[in-house]
Amino acid sequence: MPPPKSRQGSRSCLKNSSETVTKKILHLVFTLLAFAGRVQSADLDGAKISLHAYQGPAVVSARSLEKFKLQVSVDPKGETKPLAIRIELPNSGPNTWPSADVEVLDTSGRGLLVQRTGIEWFKMLIPLPEGITTCIVQALEPSDGWPKPTPEKERVIQDRASGVQMRIAKWHDGRAAALSIRFDDSHPTQLTKAVPILREHGFRGTFMINPGASEPGSRRTSDYEQHRSEWEALAKQGDHEFANHSAHHRGGFGDAGMEAEIGEAARAIWNLTPGRSKLTALNLGGGTRWDTTHTLRYYLDKYHHFDASENSTGMDDSYGNRVENFRRILDQHLQRGLWCRIHYHYIGDGLSSSEANFRAALDIVEQARDKLWIAGMADIHKYQTERNASKLTLLKSDERSLTFKLTCTVNTTLYDQPLTIEMTHAASWDQQKVKIRNAQGTVIPARKIHVDDTGTLRFDAPCRDADYFIELGS
Repeated sequence: MPPPKSRQGSRSCLKNSSETVTKKILHLVFTLLAFAGRVQSADLDGAKISLHAYQGPAVVSARSLEKFKLQVSVDPKGETKPLAIRIELPNSGPNTWPSADVEVLDTSGRGLLVQRTGIEWFKMLIPLPEGITTCIVQALEPSDGWPKPTPEKERVIQDRASGVQMRIAKWHDGRAAALSIRFDDSHPTQLTKAVPILREHGFRGTFMINPGASEPGSRRTSDYEQHRSEWEALAKQGDHEFANHSAHHRGGFGDAGMEAEIGEAARAIWNLTPGRSKLTALNLGGGTRWDTTHTLRYYLDKYHHFDASENSTGMDDSYGNRVENFRRILDQHLQRGLWCRIHYHYIGDGLSSSEANFRAALDIVEQARDKLWIAGMADIHKYQTERNASKLTLLKSDERSLTFKLTCTVNTTLYDQPLTIEMTHAASWDQQKVKIRNAQGTVIPARKIHVDDTGTLRFDAPCRDADYFIELGS
């Protein structure tokens, strides 16, 4: 056994070694924290900023100028090769940026080219032009201002005189939740498999098409072009919805390229659906790259689109256990009264989604169809937007009648989805004799239902300013 002095010396060596390691770890931590301080400061509210694919002397710093506005600067420290800044803006939580409205400018106010992926617009890569070391990242407020939903209490009337309770239903026909079933890429199996199976159930789908023709010199052929007459026939039947997935699903490099990809597809859809609202969903596609100096809002507004790139559950079999996962997700949306979105690509054995799994998912939808509003993405977006911009105002009432105003602040040439109004009337009213008229005296058809043993009527009203008169009748 070694003498006690040797054991004590061994403990001393271990202690010194431990202290050395601790000091090195602390030094590394403080070094990383110091670097993080240059990359992201506490007042950036969750924005992540760094130099892209770079190890060298250059450093990046940022500071918040105001809400949704950052100044980002690079100190080259002698670096001579081109640099690029990577920024990831918060896309959830209280500090979420309106990513569709974000632009990047140099200090003279000139727009810089920004690279993004088709479905993650909140992530940006900014290649710095020669001589540019500072840029401004900001959200540009839309021309009609940031959306300000009407408070829920303004979508409800509770009148003591008539005993009427009235509200704008959260979803069409008073359904508990909404569901959209989307199909991407114009694949032929959507015509041969998806459409017939959807029709067996009477469900409406949204088809994200790539209607561009095959391009000269490219080995890629256009599935849509090869089946153009079939897509045109589907559009004429009108039981499904079309949406913009870009002309060729290859991205857009520069403002002109992005303009062409979105614009060509938008015009093709308008030609397929003449006389209908031009408002359609836009999804630029996973795995695609888009370079532009404009905001996404610029293209959305110009081509009457809304952004449909997020919050959709992929149903490709490769993700695993899709049917049971969908059952769980749908239950959650029903419980919370939300819009459930799912999307498919190719339907068939050996393809992205087998026919058996596709049918199994629709069987789950069938079981909940009485609670679900199953509609196209544009229809659901319209209803949601219209309801958020609407309110009910009681004008006058007595024991046998009520007059109210519906007020909507939307563009009625685009937003043409009727709102559902639910009215629970006094027990003394004879439901068979209730009459609902608009300002022109036209009787509005009402649907009679029973909720919690009370008489309830539902009727549909266009989302526009109008007065309505309700009476017991004789």
